[in-house]
Amino acid sequence: MEDFQQALKTHIGDCSTLRPFVCEGSPLDCKVFIVGFNPASNMDAGFWDFWRAGFGFDKAAWFDVYRYERRVKPLSPGKKRRTAVSRTRRIIELIVAGAAPFKCLETNIYSLPTESAKQLAAADRDSAVFEFLLERVNPQLIVAHGRDAQDYLREKRPAAPVIEVRHFSARGKDKPWTNAEACELGYEIKRRLG
Repeated sequence: MEDFQQALKTHIGDCSTLRPFVCEGSPLDCKVFIVGFNPASNMDAGFWDFWRAGFGFDKAAWFDVYRYERRVKPLSPGKKRRTAVSRTRRIIELIVAGAAPFKCLETNIYSLPTESAKQLAAADRDSAVFEFLLERVNPQLIVAHGRDAQDYLREKRPAAPVIEVRHFSARGKDKPWTNAEACELGYEIKRRLG
């Protein structure tokens, strides 16, 4: 695990605003990648604030801070309210619960958080961290949500099978995810790996 930590530090540095992944414990134990385009929630807390030597990533502590920061963050112009967790986060949590005991690494092609994909500058579209994770963790199954993640993975052709699904934040003309659909995707992951 220490080798992984040092290698990750060479990619993201010590005081990183990047969010390369979220998982509970060692990323090396994760059989599944849940992959999007880039993180949507900027946080004041950095990735390494939740890394525990000999354990890995402390998702419970991260999730507490994530909810706190969402609660106290000022609303964007035109917004009237903010949910405790984003639509994407709600769906991911249901999928991860449904896939248990198989561990999931929640990651993105690009690690820099922006409120929307359009805000991610071309100069910040560096997939080296994702490629490092793909190589080092070597997942057995990948769930790609959203066209951008799917297009990238079609081109990359990872060794693991890829399940393509609509973006977890889908709304409007795209059918929003239901809790039941998210749970079913988690069960499908378990069936495929079981």
